[in-house]
Amino acid sequence: QVCIFASFSCVGTPFRHGRPGGVRVSLEAADALGRAPTPGPAPAAAAAMAMERARGDPAEAIRNDLERTFADMPMVAPRKPQISRILQQYANQNPEVGYTQGMNYVAATMCLKFPDREAEASRLFAEAMLQFSGLWSDGFPLLSFGVQLFSALAERHLPSLWTHLLRSGVEPLSYLPNGWLSLFGKWLPLPAVMETVDLVLDCGIRGVLAATLAFFQIQQSRLLAAQGMEELLELINQDSRTAPIDGELVVNCARRWLPHVDEALQASSGAG
Repeated sequence: QVCIFASFSCVGTPFRHGRPGGVRVSLEAADALGRAPTPGPAPAAAAAMAMERARGDPAEAIRNDLERTFADMPMVAPRKPQISRILQQYANQNPEVGYTQGMNYVAATMCLKFPDREAEASRLFAEAMLQFSGLWSDGFPLLSFGVQLFSALAERHLPSLWTHLLRSGVEPLSYLPNGWLSLFGKWLPLPAVMETVDLVLDCGIRGVLAATLAFFQIQQSRLLAAQGMEELLELINQDSRTAPIDGELVVNCARRWLPHVDEALQASSGAG
């Protein structure tokens, strides 16, 4: 697979660990983006329709969701008790957030990265929840902000694909919650998810946006060949999980996208 952008190649970029200096997303910038007109339903309302928050005791919701969490991966089944404990503990300790669909994929990824170190898996899961709490908390403020920023970036840098999606009736809120609330667990093959999550934890929302743009760039030719809303959404939200998408390629492409994400963040801060 080769990932080519107008001004750069995504092949051959070394994967560097470490937390890069980032652009702080100000509340003023988020508010400025939130005032921009967006076609379709409001982000919070659309996100609410795309997921379910467990009310009361989340144990049953967690148990039901675990039955379909990476269900095609045999290695996940032995880890389900561990995944369940992490989710239940978080929901009990954070009742204002509780448990929401998508968290099951995040917890499963951490448990598979650290199969014999539950404390470390739990710590990283809690770190992810802290960084991205705005994806799950009431009102979904981080989701709303991210959708606006992704839309601006995709329209500018992936114009053919962006136009194709919109003309087919595929709005960002019909696919972004699926990928983001699972931290790519519903979009990428499991090995690719396990590689991408390091970048996401390192870079925060910058990493989420960069990895999303990388995902669409890598899948661009397949998506452009698809016709109609149903086929496009099936490719994005279902078929991509079994596609031969290499995790290292996603990470390398995402790192190439980070400067564009930072530029957009700085522009949004200036606009505020």
